[in-house]
This record gives sequence, structure tokens and C-alpha cells, in this order.
Amino acid sequence: MSRPARLAWTAVLAVSLVSVSFTAMPPPTASSAVTRPGPGAIDTRNLSAGGRAWFEGPTFAKPEQPFGAAKGRIARGSNVDANDPRRDLAGGQSETAIAAAGATVVAAWNDSTGFLVQPTTDRRASLTGLALSLDRGKHFRDLLGLRNNRPNQQWSGDPTIARIDSTHFALGSLYLPPAVAIPDCDRGHTSRFQLAVEILTVNRNGTASLGLPIVVADGGDACPLFDDDPNPAPNLALLDKEWLSYDRTSRTLAMSYTRFFYGAGGQSGLGQIELVRAHLPAKPEGLSSANWSKPIAVWPEEKATVNQGAYVSVARTGDAYLAWERNLNNFNGNPYVYIQAARVRRGDSTPVAGGRANPVVVTLGQRNSSRAGGVKSLDAVAIAGYNRGPGQDFPRIAVDNRLAKVVVVWNDASAHPLGDIWMRALPIDLRIRGRIVKVNDDNSFALHFLPAVSVRSNGSIATSWYDRRKAGPQSTRTDYFGEIRRKPTSKAKDFRITTGSTDWAATSAIATPNFGDYTDNASTGKTTYFTWSDGRLGVPQPFVDHHR
Repeated sequence: MSRPARLAWTAVLAVSLVSVSFTAMPPPTASSAVTRPGPGAIDTRNLSAGGRAWFEGPTFAKPEQPFGAAKGRIARGSNVDANDPRRDLAGGQSETAIAAAGATVVAAWNDSTGFLVQPTTDRRASLTGLALSLDRGKHFRDLLGLRNNRPNQQWSGDPTIARIDSTHFALGSLYLPPAVAIPDCDRGHTSRFQLAVEILTVNRNGTASLGLPIVVADGGDACPLFDDDPNPAPNLALLDKEWLSYDRTSRTLAMSYTRFFYGAGGQSGLGQIELVRAHLPAKPEGLSSANWSKPIAVWPEEKATVNQGAYVSVARTGDAYLAWERNLNNFNGNPYVYIQAARVRRGDSTPVAGGRANPVVVTLGQRNSSRAGGVKSLDAVAIAGYNRGPGQDFPRIAVDNRLAKVVVVWNDASAHPLGDIWMRALPIDLRIRGRIVKVNDDNSFALHFLPAVSVRSNGSIATSWYDRRKAGPQSTRTDYFGEIRRKPTSKAKDFRITTGSTDWAATSAIATPNFGDYTDNASTGKTTYFTWSDGRLGVPQPFVDHHR
């Protein structure tokens, strides 16, 4: 965003934590880098960007390109960079999330600047960045990061946002031991694998305030991992890939995530899908850890199959619906992946549908699938320009209360090797009914990847994804596309959201994956806001646009 445009944004935002000084740390070198503990039974290839970065640190594979290196004008049009790149210390702002209420829009992303700042209580040490717009996404104020009052913890990315009402938003993120520093584990101090939430309040005068971290799930104390003779607890686990959903009728706030056991108790470390829920108090600022339920094991850990990428959507009844990818990375000789779903009714501690005793395979009956509903996966495709290498098939889910449907979207390679975007709408009880439809309307054989979905107030469904149709299957030039359909089985015309393409083979980042594990969109009324990682500045940035 240009300097004049930012000056024109007249609302003055005051975050409740007053400005603090920060110290810029040099990039780790062979002699100065902190040695991280080993991942135990956890295969880091299965982790999100935030989880993987905790074990592996930033990736300095190639030098960053300076922001002024591009020749000529960078076309943006209606696309807006929610981040202020002038305040970044490192290139790598991706893996985006968004929520909106009327004219108010909140965006969040993984922010690599946090790798270079200490202490972790500094706002810029937050590996979760966020920004606020009060004018329907036309201008954003970069809020730097989430608040943190615990030096042994650090906001570690994988952001998620849930709109609570017109002035309150819940922001969730990984909350882990410091990423590039050894925590203080002396004198009984702990440094824990956790997930946490902060409440953002937009005040009447246009100012904004943030609460303090609210821990919603805990994986145990990581301090023993830093000892010379580690002896971690048997149930020690990294909590990963969290997602939030809120329903205002039942006032239910839910978070889904994956628990990766460290293996000290003989576990496989291949991922357990879990859910926690809270009944939101009348004043959202009063939310505390005590409001959250104990973890519900929606799908227990398996011995030879990875479960990962769980997303949740809450219905007006308070029931929670989850979807995730089973058999990520095609373990145990099974070449297929399964998109699965589950329903946990309000007040229940086990799934009524979709648990181990009654699995719900959303991809059952997909073209070219196995008899059990296994589909060809992008896990086996090395995506050109994607610095993580192989893709994944994490599904997204949204309850359409207006149509009494549960909508699941995902990408898979059933029709061609670089994938399409697919959709299936199930009844509220999750019985396998209704056909699977292809969302993207092209047959270009180009990449279609990382979909997002939301539902408008009239029940229409907004889907968006990365798309390479303009440049073709052999190109790394990438756009963000979307479509809005009246109902799941009706046709809709795709539209291009990006006003300029990104060449991911020529975009520098110290984050892996460079353009993230997910994108996002959010609908308010009949307007949908889209967010994705965009490389037109030479490094990944969290861009936003909307469609009415």
C-alpha cells in the first residue's frame, strides 16, 4: 500500500500493549544457531509450516531479493497487502487467515520476522502477524503481532480467526517454546507445546485492543527435550494445525487440531485428531482457559497412517463438524488418501458420526477412487515452485445452515496429476449422499491447490484456491481464483481474484512452505473476503480482496 494511501486511513489504532523496543537478531549461522531437540517419533514432513519451523528453524536456501529490485510498477489493482513490508525484518509472510464483520476485516499470517527478534515477549517476536481494516479491506493497519507475557513461550504461526460479533474476533495460533532460543528451564520453569487464543476488540473510536494468551490445549512440558539426557513425559506431544470456528446462536467456540505424540510412551507419532470447545461468556474479553473443555479424541492415533489437517465448522445447534486428510504421505503401502469427516454433538465427548467405529469417507464414490473412497493424492506430486516439495489434500469444511448442508471442499489428483478442486455437500447427519462436483470450470491440466470455503448469509457457497491455468501446467506462475455458487450442485463461473500473477520459482522466502499450507476466505452478509500469499513484491505477502 502506498504511503499516501496509508496516511488517508484516518482511524488511529491503539493496541492495549504499549509500544516496546525490540532487538533485531542476526540470521543463525553454523556457529550461532540453537540446536533444537530431535522430533522423536514425529516425522516433520507431516507438520504444518509452524510446527515444522519449530524443529527446523528458518530456511536460508537463497538470499532475499530487496523490495526495490522489481523494475517498473507492480500492479495491484483492487488487491491489498494487509502487511506493511517496510516493518519486516525477513521475507516470508504467508499461510493466511481472515474474518470479517460488516466493514471490519481482520487478517493474519505466518510472519518470519519473529525468527529474528528476541525476547519472545516483544510484539515483533510473534511469528503470527495480524492486521485490521475498518473500511472493507481497502486499507489495513499492520498490528505487528499478538501479545505475549510469557518469556518461555512464543506465538508460532498457523493463524486462524473466528468472528465473534461486530467488534470481537478470536485469533488462534500455535503457542510453543521459543523458536530460536533455549527456554529457561531452571528452577521449575516450564516451556510447553500449547495452542492459544487471543481476543481482539475493535472499540467505538476505531482503536483496537488485544487480550493476553488464553491456553486452550496443552501437549506437555518441552523442557526435558533440552536436557543432555532427555526424559520426556510419556504423553508429550506437539499440537499442530489448529483451526477455529464460532457459532453465535449457541455461543460455541471450537478449535480442531492434530496431536503428534513425541513417542516417549510408545506412540507412533502419526497424528490424533482432537477438538476442544468453549461456551463464550457474555463479554468475549472474559474468555479464559477455564471455559474450554477437555480434549475430545475425534480420531485416535493410528500405527501406520497419518491423520492431519483438521478443520472445524460449528452449526447453530452447537454441534461441531470436522474434516481432515487421512493417510497423508501415503504410508504403509496404501497409495490413496481419504478425506474424512466427523460430527461431535454439543455436550458429547465422542463423535456421533465419523469416529473409528463409524467412519465417514467424504471421497467415497469419487472418480478413479478405490472401493473404500481413497483418491489420488497431491501428496505424491512435487509442485514446481513450492519449496516444501510435495503437496497435500487438506480439506475445508463449512456448515450451510440456510441449506441444512455440511459442505466439504478439497483438492485431489483424481482427474489429472496437478489436481482439481472438489466439493461435496452432506446432510447434517453426515450420511454419504449427494454427488461430488468439480469446482474449477477449466480443464487446463494446470495446478489447482489449497482451497478455502465459506457460506454467505443467503446460503450461497464461496470457494477459492491457487490456480495456474493462465500460464499452463509447466509454469510456476500462480494466481488466486474463486467462484460463488447458489447451491452445491449448481454451476458457477470462476473468476480471477489476483490482479497480477506470482512466479513462485522467483520469489524469495525463509519460510517453508513458501506460499503456505492453506489460504482462506470469509463471508459477511453477501460479501466474501479472500486472502492468499502473494509474491509480487519478490517475497511472500498476505494479500486481500473481496467480491460482492
